[in-house]
Amino acid sequence: MADAAADYAFGPYRLVPARRALLADGREVAIRGRAFDLLLALVERRDRIVTKDELLALVWPGRVVEEGNLTVHVAGLRKLLGSGVIATSSGRGYRFVAPVVGAEAAPPPPAEAVPDPGAGTLPRPLTRLIGREEELERVAARLRAARLVTITGAGGVGKTRLALAVADRVADAFPDGTWLIDLGAQSDPALVPKAIATTLTLDVRSGAFRQSVLLWLAKRRGLLIFDSCEHLLDAAAAMAEAILQHCPAVTILVTSREPLRAEGEILHRLASLATAAPEQAVPPEALPAWPAAALFLDRARAVLGDFIPGEEDAAAVMAICRRLDGIPLAIELAAPMLQALTPAQLRDRLEQRFALLASGRRTALPRQQTLKATIDWSFELLAPAELGLLLPLSVFPGSWTAEAATCVAGQALGEDETCRLIAGLVDKSLLLADLSGLQPRYRMLGATRFYAGERLPASALAEGQARLARWLARACARAEADWPTMPDAEWIALYGAEQDNLRAGLAWAFGATGDATIGIALASVTEQIWGEFKSTGELMAWFDLALSRVTDATPPDQAGRLWLGRCGWLAIGDRQALPAAGRAVALFRRAADPLGLGRALSHQALQHLAAGTADAAVPLLAEADRLLGGLPESKAHLSLLRVQALLESRRGRPELARPTLQAALTMAQRLHAQRDAALVQGDIAELHFATGDPDAAIATAEAALAALGPAKARSAWVQHIHGALASYLLAKGDIAAARGLAADRLYAARIMGMPREVAANVERAGLIAAIEGDAAVAGRLLGYGQAHHAGRPALRSPGSQAVFETLVGRLRDRLPEAELRRLAGEGARLTEEEASAEAAKA
Repeated sequence: MADAAADYAFGPYRLVPARRALLADGREVAIRGRAFDLLLALVERRDRIVTKDELLALVWPGRVVEEGNLTVHVAGLRKLLGSGVIATSSGRGYRFVAPVVGAEAAPPPPAEAVPDPGAGTLPRPLTRLIGREEELERVAARLRAARLVTITGAGGVGKTRLALAVADRVADAFPDGTWLIDLGAQSDPALVPKAIATTLTLDVRSGAFRQSVLLWLAKRRGLLIFDSCEHLLDAAAAMAEAILQHCPAVTILVTSREPLRAEGEILHRLASLATAAPEQAVPPEALPAWPAAALFLDRARAVLGDFIPGEEDAAAVMAICRRLDGIPLAIELAAPMLQALTPAQLRDRLEQRFALLASGRRTALPRQQTLKATIDWSFELLAPAELGLLLPLSVFPGSWTAEAATCVAGQALGEDETCRLIAGLVDKSLLLADLSGLQPRYRMLGATRFYAGERLPASALAEGQARLARWLARACARAEADWPTMPDAEWIALYGAEQDNLRAGLAWAFGATGDATIGIALASVTEQIWGEFKSTGELMAWFDLALSRVTDATPPDQAGRLWLGRCGWLAIGDRQALPAAGRAVALFRRAADPLGLGRALSHQALQHLAAGTADAAVPLLAEADRLLGGLPESKAHLSLLRVQALLESRRGRPELARPTLQAALTMAQRLHAQRDAALVQGDIAELHFATGDPDAAIATAEAALAALGPAKARSAWVQHIHGALASYLLAKGDIAAARGLAADRLYAARIMGMPREVAANVERAGLIAAIEGDAAVAGRLLGYGQAHHAGRPALRSPGSQAVFETLVGRLRDRLPEAELRRLAGEGARLTEEEASAEAAKA
């Protein structure tokens, strides 16, 4: 075969082994890990059937893996690549059958292939859009003319698929990005603003999700897709109207079975795919001209590898499509049945089935019942083990792994048997496979999940919800245990897809029929998941709820983690932070947990430093050092080093702080902790500035931010590095650069709900106003900053302290004391919005 480093082209795809990349029409497709290895193995050996044993040895070298894992990966690749690509040789193996040609070296994927999430990302559809070109143009035209367009239609008619195609068609009109807000996984109307904020990757610390979304979108020209809104109509309509009112360059595309009935809404009713009339004969070569039949052929070839209908088959295919009312999802569910039936047999079975459902009436089954009838029939054709696995999986609002399915389904199955059953369900289009992560994940379409949930008895539903919460508690405990030592990228890839499931598990546990004991255990191991994925507002809400349910019987390690998470690094100066850290310390002592106690002691010491009581921090840091120093290197230990360096810096001993920070940076690099490395660099920049080297401070801060990339650099974790850079630029006299950065950071701090950073940037704007001679504006902005710090006493960073002192000095040189007090008093009474407007004058 060809050299393994060669590129391969087939259909719209290009496989690039050197980069481990798969491109479709020049854009990178999400595929990683074992799925990529399997595809490459099949393509390289496309001249023959590759046996199952050979593929297992190639894709899972040195591991004992059952055939079920291979089966499910093949099923996922077929869904990803479409029809006529991978053929099955019964009992032997698989063969790659699509025509392959050599390709020249592939160019790097365009920027959107590895996008900044804040610029908007859309999932790449696993199948091509068929029979909707006219609808596509019509909806695109409506989006160009109106700011709120809703695609309505029956379940399974293809609303989401069309919306994604429309968004791709009109992308050039929305330079700031397009975002898909999946509301189908949400059950609580209050979660709509939160779901939007999460999709926009906003790190909201305050819980004011609606306000943050409106602030962030107000300056952008983008497209939001509200997907699957029918169960949240009022909340979705209210949010849509608020966005349209406050964000003049944002357009919204909605998919829903019912209209939102929001102001300015334009409706597009999506019909089923067209079929030929019963009396019209359609020869085989004419089938693709009818959209419903074209879709059936495409999906049939995806599972059969090859399907060339004859005259009788063509008539049967068209009859099947008519009987299914041209509903795309119903067709997708029916086509895989050709693995066991001929087209004529499938047509006859459908006729018999629907005649029974219609209770003998001559009229056809009502159109609105077609999809339900098709799904019900698909369920009834499943083997008992398949149905026994599928129905309980409806408790997952998000995606899941085979391991999670094994635990939550409650059957006496091993994971390999679960994989085998899942592969069959993927083949039957009852499950979708996502091969883009380190391990495959699966999900149900909304309609399938809804009907599966209806078939699940109430007792089984309750037990499934309980098993989901218990499974999540184990999985998140593993994530929490891995976090201190696992590289950031690997940890995020493994644990980054559980948030929808987490919300469901916690909501059940703390609900009327749930188990608060499970909820407390689950919430206590989610600090890093919420924090790493910019959901700190949710962390605070869930932790507060869990703490309200804690009793004397709660294990001390669980309560300790809750108090530690509630304290948080960014609560510096908050009056509740120091007591919270103290409670965490006491609980971890009871639990005899050295890692937890070391972290809690570091937090407690940090809060003492922020409050100006450095002496109290000394014994805490010494004890934390003994505990964490006796454990393997971890992110907890490097955070301790940062606090130790801060102590030395506060005591005026930079010669001791500098090597400590260098040790922390080296540790962060060894741990592949990208964010922590940036935070340490931010500390080093502050040290440079405090010791009189603003040039080194600027270079170090800029390097820290550049290493993070645009998405992570927007995180609240590194917000203060941006602001500190503005302070350094002011010290250097670079007013133009400092003005833009301070304004940008003020805006970001308001979005994130970070009042301390808001005040710091208001003071920076005040210094700019003072330098440029506007003492009145400067005085009011100084007053706002002073009032904030009086309410939240905490030591300022070196950069912020320099800004404050310079601002006060300039105003005292310019204004009489009484006038300065008057202006500062006016500033102290300003709201955040008023202070921001005043800062914009600088």
